[in-house]
Amino acid sequence: MGRFFWIRLAIFLRQSRWGFALIGLWFALGTIAFYKVERVPLWEAFLNAVYLRQRRDSFWDLYSFWGQCVLFGIVISIFLLQALQRYNPQEGCRMLAREIKDHTIIVGHGHLGARIVEHLRQNTRPYVLIERDPTVVDDLVRAGEPVIVDNAKQESTLADAGIERARLVVITANNIETALLVTKRARDRNKKAVIIVRCFLDEFTEILESLGANEVISSSKSAFSGIAPHLDSAGAGR
Repeated sequence: MGRFFWIRLAIFLRQSRWGFALIGLWFALGTIAFYKVERVPLWEAFLNAVYLRQRRDSFWDLYSFWGQCVLFGIVISIFLLQALQRYNPQEGCRMLAREIKDHTIIVGHGHLGARIVEHLRQNTRPYVLIERDPTVVDDLVRAGEPVIVDNAKQESTLADAGIERARLVVITANNIETALLVTKRARDRNKKAVIIVRCFLDEFTEILESLGANEVISSSKSAFSGIAPHLDSAGAGR
């Protein structure tokens, strides 16, 4: 999770921006109030507003009381939002996937897909995995990896996987309908990405190539050997 720290921090700040904006607004209003009502210098008014100075009067007591209520409510709301996301780790992984750039998209976490993911993780290459079965990717989801648990045939799934920003798309799913549809949609939305498809049926090779696949491979062992150089070159191009 450490290698995604800055991305997660950016997500947190973006989600919490309204809470921080309200805190800033409260301090700004407090500064103006102390400056206008209490007739204190502007800098001292600011210090009172952010609770770095304390005055012994009723106005300060009132501001302090309501300030604690407002700030406590905002902070609780922010942390409650984060807590709810932790109870839904799949959504957290999907949010992370939306932020990845110049990456490899893997469709399917079978034998070949698992080997590709492990290779990318070991070499700290950016990737997004799409897998429909949540039980297959439970460990990756718990680890907070960029995994989308959904049907790759849905356009929203490819959009969340960052298809427009991907350098390489590897389709390892055994379902030929998935291979055909994902190949077409991936090529329609990304003209530059390399698309590699694993297909057990030779009669679909030409169709997949006509839909935009750069390479169609049939066996798992030869597939990984053919894909590995692309994985390294995709990461080197970052």
